[in-house]
Amino acid sequence: MKYKCQICDRYIDDFVSLAHIKTEEYLLDLIRHDHPDWAKEGKTCHKCIEYYRKLVKDAEI
Repeated sequence: MKYKCQICDRYIDDFVSLAHIKTEEYLLDLIRHDHPDWAKEGKTCHKCIEYYRKLVKDAEI
């Protein structure tokens, strides 16, 4: 079974869903740490999201 992630809009297999959710939550926490006025309901630059995703990937988190 797959579901669509509300953050990244990708379709995620159910068996990796928990890991995906935790990674996305960590990504959002990193953004909030660096930019406390940011709200996830607001617009976010795709380039910025990719920057933080790269940070997470490079750290193998």
